[in-house]
Amino acid sequence: MPFYAHSTPNPDKSDWQLLEDHLENVARLAAEFAAAFGASDWGRTVGLLHDAGKATAEFIARLEGRPIRVNHSIFGARLGAEQCGRLGLLLSYIVAGHHGGLPDGGVQEGQLHFRLKQERLPDYVEVLPVVACPADLKPPFTLSRNQVGFTLSFFTRMLFSCLTDADFLDTEAFCSPEKAGLRNSLKYTKIQAQADQIPTLQTNLNRYLDRLLQKADPTPVNILRRGVLEDCRRMAASPPGFFSLTVPTGGGKTLSSLAFALDHAVTHGLRRIIFAIPFTSIIEQNAKVFSDILGRANVLEHHCNYRDKDAPEDREYDTRRGLAAENWDAPVVVTTNVQFFESLFSNKPSRCRKLHNIARSVIILDEAQAIPTEYLEPCLAALRELVDRYGCSVVLCTATQPALDDSKLRTALRDVREIIVQPNQLYEQLKRTQVRFVGKLSNAELAARLDEHEQVLCIASTKPQAKTVFEQLANRDGAFHLSTNMTPVHRRHVLAVIRGRLQDRLPCRVISTSLIEAGVDVDFPVVYRAMAGLDSIAQAAGRCNREGRLPVGRGGGGQVVVFEPEQPPKMPWLQRCASRAAETLRTMPDADPLGLEVMRRYFELLYDVQDLDGKQILKRLNAPLNKELILPFKEVAQDFRIIEDAGTGVIIPLMPEVNGLDLKESEEAQLLIRELRHTEFPRSTLRKLQQYSMTVRSKDLTRLHAAGAVEMIHDQYPVLCNLAAYDRSVGLRVDEGDVWEPSSLII
Repeated sequence: MPFYAHSTPNPDKSDWQLLEDHLENVARLAAEFAAAFGASDWGRTVGLLHDAGKATAEFIARLEGRPIRVNHSIFGARLGAEQCGRLGLLLSYIVAGHHGGLPDGGVQEGQLHFRLKQERLPDYVEVLPVVACPADLKPPFTLSRNQVGFTLSFFTRMLFSCLTDADFLDTEAFCSPEKAGLRNSLKYTKIQAQADQIPTLQTNLNRYLDRLLQKADPTPVNILRRGVLEDCRRMAASPPGFFSLTVPTGGGKTLSSLAFALDHAVTHGLRRIIFAIPFTSIIEQNAKVFSDILGRANVLEHHCNYRDKDAPEDREYDTRRGLAAENWDAPVVVTTNVQFFESLFSNKPSRCRKLHNIARSVIILDEAQAIPTEYLEPCLAALRELVDRYGCSVVLCTATQPALDDSKLRTALRDVREIIVQPNQLYEQLKRTQVRFVGKLSNAELAARLDEHEQVLCIASTKPQAKTVFEQLANRDGAFHLSTNMTPVHRRHVLAVIRGRLQDRLPCRVISTSLIEAGVDVDFPVVYRAMAGLDSIAQAAGRCNREGRLPVGRGGGGQVVVFEPEQPPKMPWLQRCASRAAETLRTMPDADPLGLEVMRRYFELLYDVQDLDGKQILKRLNAPLNKELILPFKEVAQDFRIIEDAGTGVIIPLMPEVNGLDLKESEEAQLLIRELRHTEFPRSTLRKLQQYSMTVRSKDLTRLHAAGAVEMIHDQYPVLCNLAAYDRSVGLRVDEGDVWEPSSLII
């Protein structure tokens, strides 16, 4: 009796996919993927087991159209536990969760061990001859005694990735051949073509750099940038492992880090370059640079704010980009820290599918100090796994190098090699600013100081402070406000005006929250910064004399003025950063406040806390294991959230008379809102509307709703209908949500 994995409308079953064919195809692909970390036998086995439970008459009846549920995954999960040795339970987690997600281990209802014992199988399941289980699968690495649970859970998740990607791909090839054909048309979808791709990209970069170096004037800064590039190329021949790249703003670390990555990958046969970056603004600009040099099709830009283009010439690329984003099947990936780390701790097929493609990659962690401290230890543990057991190299790339190799950290990174030969000397040579501390300033005193400068940036400690100080300067020529109370498209418009005024040497006084430190390319002669962590102050300094136009000498260069705000932030972590910065400066009073030694001391003090694993991720995964191998996959995935769900996005219908944006953007916002009202598939529309949305806290949304200031489309998508609550200068004013313009009340 033949069994089937997938069906077509053809009732005679002549073109249905045979189950044996599907199992063999998935097993072959999963073995191929797992070979990257020496586990091809595990990949093949889990591929054969995953749908073994479909060999039943009941499942054929389901494919024929009978409305019955068939539990097909638990059969293969039991085979893995019973026949594959002491670690066979790892296969059970994968097979049982290959549709819904890796389950928690345990004997409660819904947990793996309960399901293995209690869930009913179809009356008769035939074990197909192709389903062969090795008697005793062994992991392809040795286990460290104090990290057994974490290592095995990480290995399970990587195998889960191999299976889910293989299963998706073979199912797609049968059920959606057009989509599969488009995917296969990408040059890097085949492993051999992918291996050839990296040397080609290296050649493209070399040609570009040669042209760039030939045209560059021999200025002091360009000479220093050339030295950074030479250091990167020299170190690329080093064995894989951990590296640090400590380069101040303006040192050319973007292209130099890419050169290191490509040279290192070619030298050691690595497969992929992954840039993980905390800020989408940096992702967008870096992805454009890489695409221009390496070719657009070779660079995957993967983050939640990516917006599909509407031009016909862009549509095919966006379709292909969407396919590559499913499993990171591209030679260069540019993504967010959130996407990277949350995927490593996820349990969902859609999030984990890409993980096997991280193996044998060069991972560049840009702004490495931005790893959230509450998750620092599990993130470092994951990086160690990738380097020690999955053939990766990791580069910690930043101007403010965190002390991630501090021996006091339980998961400290070992043998981190600095790429720059003389990082302290490079810091001094690229120094563009002077930092001074002026003590406490009231908002009125701060506004008066800002008014003395024609061009000045002030980074406030909180949104209320930024708004208050701005309002005291709002009537001055060239006063601007920036905060997350404004939509992304509104902020971009304001930033474009700011850059134009700076370039034209017109008055420009900007009061912003810390969002401007997130890689925003602006250049002010003077920057005021509310007291914060030293890394934040260094980021603020990166907006000051950025292009080096002001000569640096005794008391010269850009001026960074650090003040204590009238009302410090209430968030305990921000308070701790500021206090650790103050403590560092007290103990090193004569040192440069942003120098490398001071910065390291600051991070050592900052990391000397008990909540570097605030959600107890490591503790739970490394709980003593017995033969039952109880691992909390679902529980950990739910708790590992770098960005907590702290609010709801409110869509702002843009009106030119309200916030000064051009008519085209306003019309697009209105069109997308109309589309949202009628579409059956809102995901794509909502992604485009992110540019016209801002996040508000639950209590503020309740207030706006009670005032009748928002309309709920389909009872779940809030749209601001009282445009008087959105100010063209400061964005949403929740406290004015009940104020209506008379013209808006005329029917």
